[in-house]
Amino acid sequence: MLNYKHIVIEGNIGAGKTTLANFIAQEFNTSLLLEEFEENDFLKEFYKTNDFVLHAEVQFILDRSKQLFQFHNQKHSKIVTDYIPSKSLIFSKMNLSNKDFELVEQLVNSLFKTLPTPDLMIYLDRPVSSLKENIKKRGRSYESGISMDYLKQVEDAYTNFLKQEQVFPVLKIDANEIDLTNPSLLKQQLSNLLSTKFEPRVKNIALKSLV
Repeated sequence: MLNYKHIVIEGNIGAGKTTLANFIAQEFNTSLLLEEFEENDFLKEFYKTNDFVLHAEVQFILDRSKQLFQFHNQKHSKIVTDYIPSKSLIFSKMNLSNKDFELVEQLVNSLFKTLPTPDLMIYLDRPVSSLKENIKKRGRSYESGISMDYLKQVEDAYTNFLKQEQVFPVLKIDANEIDLTNPSLLKQQLSNLLSTKFEPRVKNIALKSLV
């Protein structure tokens, strides 16, 4: 029995967030909310030229706001999602000037303040070299220019985010321990994980110990 009703999966670009969210939704019969970003043309321009970063973040916020409010207007007994709404602040803090970040922060606080807060985050930790390989495998042309340096910056930004005081548990997992070729074992590990009550802080979890 799951001890959490609103689970968010987070991590760097290419960490495997969507794959794990899909697995949990299917195996534990939860509602699934996936980030929509294919239509963010500003993001594609940013990856190509490093321009339009403010435009990209604002577009993300507006798109997420619409998606989230439509989703939460429906009834869900349990939810798993592959992003936290406030992730715009993580990327904006890294990419924007202080003035532009303040604008984004105000927009996020205004639009998302009434949304329900997750009661658990699973953070997927994966080496930058492995992230690059995953990005290449999924074949999104606009991601081809993402550099190792940028992925390291994103990793550092998430590290700083995780150092902040958390209002819900954050379970940090080595993504390489997630074995999708053995779904029955993975389901058992996740069942043990998600039926355990954790304190609202960051905790490193070894999946191999959950059997």
